Order: sequence, then structure tokens, then C-alpha cells
Amino acid sequence: MRRFVALLAVPLLVGSTATAIAQPDIPPQEPGVTMRVFDVQVPLEDYCTLKPSQTPNIDKLMPTIDWSTNEDFGIADRFVTEVSGYLNVDTAGTYDFRLTSDDGARLFLGDTEVVDNGGVHGEIPKDGSIDLDPGYHALHIDHFDGDFDQRLLLEWQPPGADGFTVVPNSVLSTDEGVTRVTSPGRKECEGVTESPGDGLPLNDVHPDYTLTDLRPEGFEPQVTGMDWLPDDRLAISTWGGSRESQLGEVYLIDNVTGATDPSQVTFKKIAEDLQEPMGIKYVDGTLYVSEKHGLTALIDNDGDEVADEYDTIAIWPFGGNYHEFAFGLLYEDGYFYVSLGIAMVPGGATADPQPVPNRGTALKVEKDTGEVSYVAGGLRTPNGLGWGPDGDIFITDNQGAYLPTSKLVRVEQDRFFNHHMNPDGPYDDRPVSDPVLWLPHGEVSNSPTNPLMLPDGVFEGQMIFGDVTYGGLQRASLEKIGDEYQGAVFRMTQGLESGTSRISLGPDGAIYTGGIGSEGNWGQAGKLKFGLQKLSLTGSDAFDMLAMRAVDGGFEIEYTQPLSEETAQDLASKYNAEQWRYVATPAYGGPKVDEETLEVSEATLSEDRKTVTLQMDGLKPGHVVYVHSPRPFADESGEELWSTEAWYTLNTLPDGTTAPPEYEAESAALAGGAGYNTEHSGYSGAGFVDRMWEPGSSTTFAVTADEAGDHDVALRYANGLNIDHPEPTTKSISVYLNGEKHKQIWLANTGAWNNWATHVESLPLREGGNTIAFVHDPDDEGHVNFDKITVNPGERITLFDGTDLDAWEATAGGEATWPIEDGSMESFGGDIRTKEKFGDFRMHAEWYQPQYPPEVTGQARGNSGIYIQERYEIQVLESFGIEEPKDNDAGAIYLKKAPDVNAATDMGTWQTYDIEFRAARFDSDGEKVEDARVSLWWNDVLVHDDVAIDGPTGAGQPEGPSQGQIRLQDHGDPGENPRFRNVWIERM
Repeated sequence: MRRFVALLAVPLLVGSTATAIAQPDIPPQEPGVTMRVFDVQVPLEDYCTLKPSQTPNIDKLMPTIDWSTNEDFGIADRFVTEVSGYLNVDTAGTYDFRLTSDDGARLFLGDTEVVDNGGVHGEIPKDGSIDLDPGYHALHIDHFDGDFDQRLLLEWQPPGADGFTVVPNSVLSTDEGVTRVTSPGRKECEGVTESPGDGLPLNDVHPDYTLTDLRPEGFEPQVTGMDWLPDDRLAISTWGGSRESQLGEVYLIDNVTGATDPSQVTFKKIAEDLQEPMGIKYVDGTLYVSEKHGLTALIDNDGDEVADEYDTIAIWPFGGNYHEFAFGLLYEDGYFYVSLGIAMVPGGATADPQPVPNRGTALKVEKDTGEVSYVAGGLRTPNGLGWGPDGDIFITDNQGAYLPTSKLVRVEQDRFFNHHMNPDGPYDDRPVSDPVLWLPHGEVSNSPTNPLMLPDGVFEGQMIFGDVTYGGLQRASLEKIGDEYQGAVFRMTQGLESGTSRISLGPDGAIYTGGIGSEGNWGQAGKLKFGLQKLSLTGSDAFDMLAMRAVDGGFEIEYTQPLSEETAQDLASKYNAEQWRYVATPAYGGPKVDEETLEVSEATLSEDRKTVTLQMDGLKPGHVVYVHSPRPFADESGEELWSTEAWYTLNTLPDGTTAPPEYEAESAALAGGAGYNTEHSGYSGAGFVDRMWEPGSSTTFAVTADEAGDHDVALRYANGLNIDHPEPTTKSISVYLNGEKHKQIWLANTGAWNNWATHVESLPLREGGNTIAFVHDPDDEGHVNFDKITVNPGERITLFDGTDLDAWEATAGGEATWPIEDGSMESFGGDIRTKEKFGDFRMHAEWYQPQYPPEVTGQARGNSGIYIQERYEIQVLESFGIEEPKDNDAGAIYLKKAPDVNAATDMGTWQTYDIEFRAARFDSDGEKVEDARVSLWWNDVLVHDDVAIDGPTGAGQPEGPSQGQIRLQDHGDPGENPRFRNVWIERM
């Protein structure tokens, strides 16, 4: 039970008064404090130690510490708050502080805890005192909130003051110009059973490697590029430490290979005043650097190796934005390769519009001519590219808009990786290419950098990459299924002096690491903002996961050492597994979607005890599968597993099965005001698209068709009530196919915005990539929300095959209950209708009339009907032998037109209807401009040839522009009833 304490409770007091000395040197400041909120989503009873490298959900500059609302904190309940900044006092003396919180909070000034108001409680104050010298004092508050209300208030009573007041903005400050990066999703606290490498990031160097420092005293490079000269010297480019600057430099570093130490390393600056270079490459005796605006050659004319000329080899689009970096630099066969970051606004949101087109791309530059051409698009912060298996280019991209988490992608010509911009990039109309790896944010990655293949050692043939914020190196074990790579990522090593910005393989086989960092939360916490080190193989072979491979029904995990007898006992119980998927949205980052626990039903150990095959039910393609074998988990020597977790990106099952052809609207290209929202429940994925109310708003999907032809495109949408439409209204929207308007469609009202319906259109797709856009044209009603589309080849839909009524529902509500016997259903129990709605179609149905006695006559003789769109009835009746059929006999368009001939067969035989239907057409005002038309083949005899139907028949529903269901009638007559079988439909 939650304990509440009255607001007027006497403040609790902390004991003795401590003394704090002012901090002499601090970065440039701005008024206020930094508030960072982490959404832990679990009730806490004590302070939470957050797992390292997690990005906050909320990061704001706040004027004072006086917060009590959801708007203040950004989250309602179950969160952790970290407050940081400085307190600047003019006068030495004893300062009293009052910290009021709901739930627990504690205040630190410098390293001294001044107030601890811990525990689960309502809003209560607690006091503490400290002696302060004049000057700046680092201020930090830890706070956690459980359920119900929230509160955090910091007051003080300076020397000579009469009472407590809110600590004013004039004495509070925080680091100036911080880039405030946030990320959605649940954040995690450390647990008592977790340890580095087992639920937490590693904290040391991998046992197979030894770490060597390479920085002579005073040398503090912020490394952005690394390459090697033929004489084994290392060339590095550096950032310069300030965004939008021209402070980048290039150094030649000697004596770094082999056995060395900082005292032996020398460095020589050979270039300066570069515009934030992010890559360097040595080609044919010349060093090239990738600056923000273009590719530059460093020309030495006098032989002293110092650049005398800075020749522009190529330029690419550059709009002057602080984030428009040109990352990495590769070279092969006369071409350089580089990846361009997009323009951003401070905080990480994509600039809209972009100052220049075609950022967020991978491009190549012809060395001899400087010609620039684009290879792939849809990237955001592609901070590093490298060679992977088969000589392909791989790029890591950093979490942000349209990147729910960071990822590793394989570059091929014309690929698009889902980051949409305004204006569109060169490949925005292409279907999205799946990542090779998703890199779960805060768990195994945060800001990944360039990938690198390992040529030898235990992990030979695997890929590694660094990370600026998460730090260290991560390792990827990849496999190819079909034509695409997928695989697992593992933690590999930490223990470096800084966040890792670049890695390179040296001529001595060592992994060279360059470090970087900046203000705010860009850089590894507690580490230097510069660095240069190397990791060399020791010849050891620590107990570690070596590889993870998908097999039928599960995974095969290979280890570097044999498992111990104790570990092998009850082996399946030693593993935990989960799966989830990611959905791109315009928001910064994104949560895990459709999370579920997987049961490891069986674990089989190989004869050499190094490979475990896990069986798991319910694996789904298009998901990330997380496998954890918590310690104790030892090899036969007793050594514990170095890293116990793996994250496998299961794009494709081993049998070739891929995820269903669904395209979430929030991942599509949005324009003209269309937006992303999560306000209404019931959506799939990570949200839905709204704000389609203005003409010009659009949602454009890029889809793939394996072959040309008609495809059923199912749009899941909601059409509720609003100020402009207070009554249920069918609304129109226009469909564009590959840039050309295809038709206007009408979407029926769904009653409420959290009720979702499906509208299916048959669209003629070309083989390969297509765009399908839903556009609010000037003559459309618009104002509908979109959830997703599903695209499938236009195939026959089985409505009844003699086994079940899954495709049907009772017209009056609930499940269809018609009796089924011997592969047919009896028209008994009320009318039934299809769950799906249809526009134009062709349909087949077989029906049967039992034997009726002579006294059963007229409309009571086997009466039923097929209601097209629930509007137009094709009569079913026992009509054998009638010479001149009437407009209420079998085959009639009920009370509209008799069949041209009576094609009935006798009672006790099965008969067939084959129907082709073209729905009525309506103009943009919803007025009918063309009648519905129908053709009917009755027992293979054409009895209606493209006949216009001028309105509803009999008990048909009113006409309208929206699609409708197929209804089968139960006329309710006594005795035996007509039967139906083999009912199918094809959209046209």
C-alpha cells in the first residue's frame, strides 16, 4: 500500500553540517539546471542505479527545481529523474536546504550528500545543511517516482535569510549549448544479480587482448579518421573540438606498431584548419580527407610532408548545418566512398526542410574526375563505413528519426534505409532495405562507428565496430540466408580511455582505436574526450560466445571452450529468450514493439561440448531475438562466460520465410502536414499517421512486388468523429500509384478513432519497387488516420471451403452460426456476411435446393439470396421448369430484372453462380455518377450481360461510395433450407 504523508509534516532534519569547497574551473554556463527523466516503467522502492549508456526519455533545461506535473516531468509515473548543474553562491557560510519530494530524492553538492529524503512516500520535505565557500558548486539530485503523484522541489535558506524560498534561477547554471538527445522506450535499473558482461556493459578489456596507450604526454587527439602509410606510420584526422568550426588537423604518428609505449610514439602535424574532417585515406602517395563540404587532397610540394596545398577533388551538397558531416573514407578501384550525415536541429531532430538535398546518402567519388554519384540513401548519422564480407560496404547508422535504434546496413546500389527527409533523397521511392543488424539502444550500442573485419584470432572473419557513447567495441557474427546477411551482435570489450570514434587494423595485426567526446551526453560517461590506443592479441582463448546461427526452430550457439558438466546439466533452463521488432517512425528513436518471452524448450549439447542447439517455439521473422545465459555459466576449466548475451536480427528464417508484407504507416514518407501519433489505441506497430486533414497531406509507401500484376492492397484505417464531421461520415482520399493518380476511394466511418477497419483495393503493381500514396487532394474529404497497409498478389479469397465460417460474421452481430455438414452450409440462423468488404470483384458460389413438396410454393420455396455489397440481391430460389422467369425468380436481380433465360436445374442438384461486379461510381462530392453493373453466369449460361442496377434491391442497404460486404440471406422459411458450398471471390 502506498504511504501518504501530510504536506504540513514537520521537515525531517539531516545531522551534522558538512563543508564544500567551490569548483574552480567549469565549462561555459547558462542559467537553469538540466533535468533528465528515464522511463523505467516499474514501481521502485529505492534509488535506481541506471544501467550505463542509456539515453534519457526527457532532457530539458529548467529554470528552477519546482516540479509537480506531468508536463514538468514529461512522464506521469514510474520514472527516475537526474538533476544536474551548478549552484553559485557569493557568500561563505552555512546554507540550509529543504528537499521536498514524492517519492524519494537526495541532494548532493560536490561529493557531499546534503539531504536524503529516500523511500516510498507522498510529498514530504526534508532539511539538511552544508557550509559553502563562495563560487560554483556541482549540484546533483537523484529522484525516483512510483505511482500516483510526483513532486520535486528544492528550497534554501542562505545565511541571514528569514525562511526557505525556492532556489532562484540566478544562482543555478548548467553547461551551455548542450545537445539534448532523447530516446523513447523503457530504461533499466541495475539488478543485484547483474554484473559487467551479464546484464550490464563490460567494464574491462577482453582477456584475449592487451591494451597499449599510444598518446605521448600532452597529445590529445579527437580522432575522426585513421589510415596507414607504407612505412607503418599511422595517419589520423582530428575533429577540432567545436562544431561548425575549421579546426580539424591531420597528424602522422610513428612508432605505434609492435611493442611500444607512449614514450616511444612521436607525432607530426601536417595539415590544419580543416572543416570537421571525419575520414582519411592514403592513396598513391597522397592523403585525402573528407571534410563537411567535400573531398580534399593534401599536397606536399617541398617534401617535408606538411600540406602546402589543399586541393578540392570533389564537392557534395553542404548547407552549413552543424551536423552535416561527411563520415569515413574508403577507396577501391579508382573510387572513394563516403557517407553524408543529414542536417539536424539541436537535440537531434531532422531539419525540415533540409538546407540542401541529397544528404543522408552513401556516395562515391571518381578519383580522376571528382565526379560524385549516389549509391544509397535513407541514412541519418552514418558515422563510419567499412568493408565487410565479400568486399561489400557496411555502414552503421545512429538512432534518431526513422531509426528506432541504431543499426548496421549493407550498401548496394539504389538501396534505401528508411530515413525520410524533405526534400526527398535520391532513393526515397525505393522499398526499405532491412538492416543486417539492429543494435538495441543502451543494451549493446548507442552511437556506433565504423565496422572492421577481423583477419585472424579466435574471431577471425567476424566484424567489430566501436561506439562513441556506449564505448568499447562490439562484435558481430554474420551469416547469409538467401542473398542477405543477418546475424548476432555481442559485447566484446570495454576498458578504453574514451568513447570509440574510429578503429583501424594495423600492419601488426592490432586493433587501433581513436577516441572522441563532447559536452552533453555525446561521449562515453566518465571517459576522456580524446584518445589513441591499440588492442593486441595475447594468444589467450577466453570463454566466450563465438557465434550464433539460425537453425530450423531455433538457434545454434557456438562457444570458444567446452561447457562444464555442471553447466550442461538441465541446459535448457540456463537460457532466457525474448523477441521483439522495431518500427521506424518520425519520432526520435522508438520502443521495442510486440515484445514477448520465448520458451527454450530444448537445448542439445554437441559432442565436443562447444555448441548448443536451442529449440524455441514461436520464432517470427522480422524480429530481434535476445538470448541470455546468466552466470553461473562456466567452461570445463571453471572460467565464467565473458559475455552472456546475444542479440540476433532474424530477418529471415532458415527456410526462407520472411515477415508478412506489411508496411506501417508511421514508417512511410509523410508530407503536407501528415503526422505521427499514438493517442488512439488499437494500432499496430509503434503508432499511426494522422493530420491528413489538409489538402496536400500525403502518406507514401514504397513497396515491393515479386512479379507484375494485380495486388490486393489492404489499408487499415480509422474514421471517427470530429468537429467538421460530428455525425458518421464516409470520407474520400485519393490513391496514387507510382506517382500517377489511380482513383479516389471512400472509407466508411468506423465509429471512433480507436476503432480500425480495413479497406482493400486491387492495384496493378509493376515488378520490383512501387510507390503507393494516399493523398488528400482538393476534392477529397480527408481526415482519416492510417495504421498500415498489407500487400499481397491478387489471389482468390476462399470465403467457404466446407470446413468453417471464419470468413463470415452474423449480420446481426457476433459469430456466424450456420450449420455445416458434408462440406456445405445451411442457410439457417439469420443472415451472415463476409468480414471483409469489396468493391469490384468476380465471385463464385454453388447452391443447392432440397426436395420441396408441391404445397410449398412461390417465395417460400427455397428462398435465399446473395447480396452484393449488402445492396443488390441476386435471387436464390427453387425455379426449375419455369418457362418465363420473373424478376423475383432464381437468377433475378431482385425486383430489378429477370434473368434472360431460366438456367435452373432440378431440386437435389448443385447449381453455380459466377458473378462479375463493378461498383457504382461517385464523384468527389459523394454523388453517384454511374450505376453499379453486374454480369451473371448461371450454370455457365450468361443470364445478365453487364446490366446496370439503378439502386438498391428489396432489403438492400442504401448506396454509397464505400465498399460493402457480401451477405447471404436466411429467408426464415420453415422446413429444409438452401445450402451453399465452394464460395470464393477475387478482387478486380
